[in-house]
Amino acid sequence: MSASPTITIFNANPLPIHVSVNNGPQFLIHGTGPALDWTPQTPNSGGPAYSNRMPAQNVLAPGANFLTVTPGRFAAPFRATLNLPRNIQWNAVQIYLVFNDDGDLILFILNDGQFIMPT
Repeated sequence: MSASPTITIFNANPLPIHVSVNNGPQFLIHGTGPALDWTPQTPNSGGPAYSNRMPAQNVLAPGANFLTVTPGRFAAPFRATLNLPRNIQWNAVQIYLVFNDDGDLILFILNDGQFIMPT
């Protein structure tokens, strides 16, 4: 068990995205692109931290967290609420951001590789 879980946000889209966590500074996650064999990408720098207390700018915590995701070439950002359950011991959090064919933002949350249903 880790005292402070690792948080990794993956971009599983071909376009680069800018992400803001709880109204914190934006960070860039490059797109998968065919040249990268569709491998989900992670931020080069600036990803969020974790707290067991309360969500804050660029800090995820149990409860409601707010993500703003702006895909490359789009002016309007997508906003999503990411609810992290309080009854889970968070160790290694992986969040996958995917856009479906309808243009909706879909979030997948894993903890140590295990799918977690948002609350």
